[in-house]
Amino acid sequence: MKKIFTYLTMAALAVTMLSGCDRDASEANTLSGRWTGYISTYYYDRWGLTGEDYRTTIEFVQRDNYGGTGYEVDYDINDPWGSYYYSPLEWEVRNGVIHIFYTYDRYSVEIYRYTLNSSHFSGLMDDGTRRDIEFSLDYIGSVDWARYRYGGSWRTRSVEESDSTDIVVNGESVATGAFARAIKAQQE
Repeated sequence: MKKIFTYLTMAALAVTMLSGCDRDASEANTLSGRWTGYISTYYYDRWGLTGEDYRTTIEFVQRDNYGGTGYEVDYDINDPWGSYYYSPLEWEVRNGVIHIFYTYDRYSVEIYRYTLNSSHFSGLMDDGTRRDIEFSLDYIGSVDWARYRYGGSWRTRSVEESDSTDIVVNGESVATGAFARAIKAQQE
């Protein structure tokens, strides 16, 4: 009887562990794609701006069963081309938690309380501070990343010659406007 109980326990554990991996792979597959919507923060957000809502667009590019790379741009609702922050990212779904690492500024967040389906993604991000970062995103078809990455044709000067508040990394326009000023203030 003891052997049967041991075998049943081992089988139950194996099923539980394998189904967790399958769920992570399923979540990663659903997450893969382009999403846009709003992010709201209470207290201070990562840019030092208080209680602001801003728009965000994220693309998750799946490279394996559980994660991949991508891009994110956060921008002022009233000035999307003049005040934004753009960053490549790496992401992974592990044990039901979505981990996002922003490569330019080495910033990371965890998303562990969320709802996700093929058309909507919402929940709370945790960046290790005591503030709540709520987001609500909808799945979209395409994104013109060139406008953010390289300054786009809407600028009259090259990225390197642009406004002195702009931040450029590896030839990519990373931040402009209020986002760039907030980053520079944090660096001083």
